[in-house]
Amino acid sequence: MSADRAFWQERYRQQVGWTAETRRYLFDQAGINKDARILEAGSGSGALLEALRSDGYQQLFGIDIDFPALLRDTSGSRLAGTDAFHLPFPEHTFGLCICHFLLLWLDDPLAALIEMKRVCGEGAWVIALAEPDYGGRVDYPPALQRLEELQARSLREQGAEPDTGRRLRSLFLQAGLEEVTSGVIGAQWEPGGLDEGAEMEWEVLERDLAGLVSREELEYLLAADCSAREAGERVLFVPVFYAMGRAG
Repeated sequence: MSADRAFWQERYRQQVGWTAETRRYLFDQAGINKDARILEAGSGSGALLEALRSDGYQQLFGIDIDFPALLRDTSGSRLAGTDAFHLPFPEHTFGLCICHFLLLWLDDPLAALIEMKRVCGEGAWVIALAEPDYGGRVDYPPALQRLEELQARSLREQGAEPDTGRRLRSLFLQAGLEEVTSGVIGAQWEPGGLDEGAEMEWEVLERDLAGLVSREELEYLLAADCSAREAGERVLFVPVFYAMGRAG
């Protein structure tokens, strides 16, 4: 496996860890039992499916347009190489359709939600576990505020919509889903230097900002981040929204 692929696989596992508590809460609210048929749209190399398997769910399915990523999936799920707009399943196949950091990358997230709703059985659930809103990113101290603008610009240039999180509830309602519940995943900050998670966050930023800022500015921002963490002042908060709704 290339170093780049290994990095992203570890990044996806990190994201799954961030949302584990929210996932279990939403599954409990929706009454998802262990033998439910669950489809993940945009499953990639299977980080979330792997976690669901560990939680005891057995009937797992995943789809992704990245076929090489599917080949790296070791979750034991049934997989298909397709996109979220053309799910190769009949209506009323699943008790739950989920996605995780997916909709911001889609040209038409509403169409994907409608397709997820189609393959759900009557009364089944569609859950978007995590959609970030980089337009609401908070960086403190002020020396780091430029990161909001830079990361949002980078994501747009990559084809993503960085403000998807704030639109999530509206998208669920437009898709005709019922009993829609939505919210924002919480956060907390503790003093300390660059731990493993923060180092990975900076590695992602370095990849995102390549070509947008000079190496000197990037090093300045990293130094300011480290200094603020050591002083216990650093705040970094990207609102990450979730939503769930029932198929009628």
